[in-house]
Amino acid sequence: MIFSNTSNYMLKYQKAKAKLVEYDIPQKDYPKFPLNSNELSYPVVYILSRYAESVIENNVADMEEFSPHLVAASQYFDAAVGANDREEYDADFLLSGAAAYFLSDDFGSAKVLCSDFFVRINLEINEPQKITGNLLGYLLLNRDFHISVDTPNGEKVCHLLLVYYNTGEGVEEIRSLLSEYRKAIYENDAPMEIYYVDILCAIVMVALSKSSWILLPRYSELDQSLWSDYLKSPKVPRMLWPAQQLIGEKGVLRGQSAIVQLPTGVGKTKSIELVIRSSFASGRATTAIIVAPLRALCNEIANDMISAFGDEVLVNQFSDVLEEDFSLELFLSFKSKILICTPEKLSYIIHHQADFLDEIGLYIFDEGHMFDDGSRGAIYELLISEIRSHISGKEQIILLSAVLSNAEQIQKWLLGEAGVLASDSKIKATPKTIGFASQTKDIHYYSDDSAQEDFYVPRSIEVIALQKRPREKKQRYFPELTDAKDIAIYYANKLCKNGGAAIFANRTSTVLTAINRIIELRDRGCLLAEIKGNSDGKEMSRLAQLMSDYYGEQHPYTIACHLGVLPHYSNLPNGLRLAVEYAFRNKAVRLVVCTSTLAQGVNIPIKYLFMTSFMVARNSMQIRSFQNLMGRTARSGMYTEGSVIVTDPQLFDNKNNRRNGGNYKWKDCIKMFDSSAAEPCGSSILSLVQDIRIDYETRVIGVKVAQYIIDHYAETDCFGQCVSKLTAALHKAHPQKSANSIVESMMARKSIVEAIENHLCFVFSIGEDADKQAVAADICKGTLAYFMANDNEKALLERIFDVITSKISELEQSQIKNYARTMVGIKLSLQIEKWIAENHLTQQNYTDEQLVKMLISFFQETHTLKKEIDCFADICQMWLEGCSFVEMHERTSLPIADLEDICSKFISYELSFFVGNVMDIIEINDEDLVNPLPNLLLLQRRLKYGVKTETAVSVCEKIFNDRFLANLLADEIGHDSIEANSIVGVIKSHKDDILDILSAYPTYFSERVQWICKD
Repeated sequence: MIFSNTSNYMLKYQKAKAKLVEYDIPQKDYPKFPLNSNELSYPVVYILSRYAESVIENNVADMEEFSPHLVAASQYFDAAVGANDREEYDADFLLSGAAAYFLSDDFGSAKVLCSDFFVRINLEINEPQKITGNLLGYLLLNRDFHISVDTPNGEKVCHLLLVYYNTGEGVEEIRSLLSEYRKAIYENDAPMEIYYVDILCAIVMVALSKSSWILLPRYSELDQSLWSDYLKSPKVPRMLWPAQQLIGEKGVLRGQSAIVQLPTGVGKTKSIELVIRSSFASGRATTAIIVAPLRALCNEIANDMISAFGDEVLVNQFSDVLEEDFSLELFLSFKSKILICTPEKLSYIIHHQADFLDEIGLYIFDEGHMFDDGSRGAIYELLISEIRSHISGKEQIILLSAVLSNAEQIQKWLLGEAGVLASDSKIKATPKTIGFASQTKDIHYYSDDSAQEDFYVPRSIEVIALQKRPREKKQRYFPELTDAKDIAIYYANKLCKNGGAAIFANRTSTVLTAINRIIELRDRGCLLAEIKGNSDGKEMSRLAQLMSDYYGEQHPYTIACHLGVLPHYSNLPNGLRLAVEYAFRNKAVRLVVCTSTLAQGVNIPIKYLFMTSFMVARNSMQIRSFQNLMGRTARSGMYTEGSVIVTDPQLFDNKNNRRNGGNYKWKDCIKMFDSSAAEPCGSSILSLVQDIRIDYETRVIGVKVAQYIIDHYAETDCFGQCVSKLTAALHKAHPQKSANSIVESMMARKSIVEAIENHLCFVFSIGEDADKQAVAADICKGTLAYFMANDNEKALLERIFDVITSKISELEQSQIKNYARTMVGIKLSLQIEKWIAENHLTQQNYTDEQLVKMLISFFQETHTLKKEIDCFADICQMWLEGCSFVEMHERTSLPIADLEDICSKFISYELSFFVGNVMDIIEINDEDLVNPLPNLLLLQRRLKYGVKTETAVSVCEKIFNDRFLANLLADEIGHDSIEANSIVGVIKSHKDDILDILSAYPTYFSERVQWICKD
């Protein structure tokens, strides 16, 4: 046996030694290892050499024998460098490790070690080693391929490789010359040269077999000439990574629709680019649309596409304001087009321009597991159902997700026999080590087998006494060994010098709690020097400036910036969030305290994720949500390993305690790391007929709730009445139990029903003469909900769609058309229609101030606001005036967290959306005296962004979305009414002054302006 159990233990010990160095454990505290892991060097060199030899000789049997051990070999070489005990061999370990990773198809980890190799390279390396390093640098890092080597044959090899990657020609000449070169090296009989020449030959053969010159024409079934310009460009990947090979092998590059289920960070962005390129090159499509769930993710994708395609295509990212900022005229351009938007925006566009879909040839849905995401999930499901019914078979649909455990089921529903599932369990994300903190001050590491500990790091915590405050008697310590937050902060400070760290907080208030603790530690003499010392002080000062403008100088977030710590959560102002991500990506900051929003597609280089809790609000985090969050650590090509460290010591210390639930919690925790245990993607629409879970013991029968909705749907307050009845029944049977789950679930059902109402209005607005009941039944049967439902659930779903259709049938056709555009339910549409008539919006001139007051008052009448509403109108006005949160706090005395919530959710999203609903129902006729739509449109956009003028709106939409800086730039420009299509030119004409203003603020903004002005 090449790699025995003893070898596996030696590999674990080698990894443990690297971890001990990573944690700065003094050698005197090292555990006594029963085996000398350094002795594993010989077997791993043998494995790599024999595998390389088998590739050269095309010996399939030997390849199959040695291939399974390549990963272990690569991990050993990697850990050998980390152990810091044989530094004279580091260059050899790094290049051998890079080669082993490369030959095992882990190009991302090969890239990391290759990059380190060029940092530590010495001048005394032999020629095959030099060529191997240069070739890997060329293939993986886009480094120049230097030809200056010692022998003529070596020089010829380098020259022919360069010719091949520039022209696609000369494969046979390369193979022939390599054979000669290898023979000559063998004749020299220098062991290290022989070792590296075999590695070099194997790498060349693998690289050629996976070359873009060969695979792109083959996979796309297009002539090489159609790819030629791209293949010769510096943007082309010189090889296709495993994920890209998979989509090629599955036929996606030749137009096959697919569900693509692959781990985070394995080359998805490049895969999307290649799918689009093949679609455009073949003529199958001239317009592609990419749909992603978050504005931030849309921004990232748009930037990636602009970077990849440049001026070849028109990249258009629609704003996420639900307004008509699109036009079919954009399809008149001769250039191919890539459109990018959120699902809600695409639904809005379709509801306003039904023939929009006629122009789309390629649909790409990123993070495509949204079907069970509350009311958003219902809109998403109905949107995809609509697209599915619209396409003729020529169009291509790609749905991507890293956490779709029932991908095959989704594929059968969405694509049927016409599509494929592109998934391969062999394609893995960068490995993660899972550590568990303990009150013993040790940290225990596990890998795939949760029953078997791999190794532990002893005495990794040094508790210190904190300075006492005046008149304080009790001695306090850091870290408190029972406090998950304290342990996370301690380890973040210890480890952040090795890479980016994120402390997970299960709610926004916990972000503030963690940051307050860091400030308290500073005040008590514990400076957390590594966190601050590994940050860019100048950039942190710039971030502190913007943080101060929003929150005030004394706010914990502002103070934390000066300590090297930044927050990240959904309600953080958009510009700050972008600046935080940019700073983290560019290693200007090493620690963020974040919520689960980090799991939603944001690409930042985290090496360490500290889990203080697995709870989100009152519930345990979904396994698939955690898997998505964990996937943000150790992005491929950035690190060879990520660490997830569970800092609640009770989980590990009580894992064998069966009496008090410790063993149960441990098993629940371990399950989080098991991707095969991830919940299947469900359907929000199906939840209409499913049980409401109160707790582990109590449920409300979903069938009865669905039947109540069917029987009482026509009544004014059907859902409110149902909540009252269910709450009364629960309190009668279980007086001590909370009814929160009932309220939340019924409000979610109400939103889902309203989404169905609106979608049916849209469908009926197109086909006026169709049999509405039959059409609705077909739509119901076409949903994912129906596909997943059992027979009883199917019958209930059909009846729900039927009663909704009956309600819609009572409306005039003109009302149906108007309501379809609003994207809301029938009840609210009727209220809006009545309000417009009563207030004579098209007959009477209102000032902007009057319109704002009227709309806010009407919004409060029709919406339930969870937060403080007494001063809601004042907050809206301050939001429109560009006031900061600290100013709002001073005027209202409301907590800043509440103000963030009100502004982000109720004003920026719900109120701006509501103004759009009003605009959609207003019809301007010849006899009307007033057209309020232009004023309402500007108001809607100002509410969305929280800015004072149209110029500031334009900055948010076309330059960067930061309300404070948008207002600042608008003031500098000096004109209030610059439209979005003119703002770039104006920014260019004021470039120097604007950059001067932005120099005091985070680098992201000045970089963005530089990029906008580069042409």
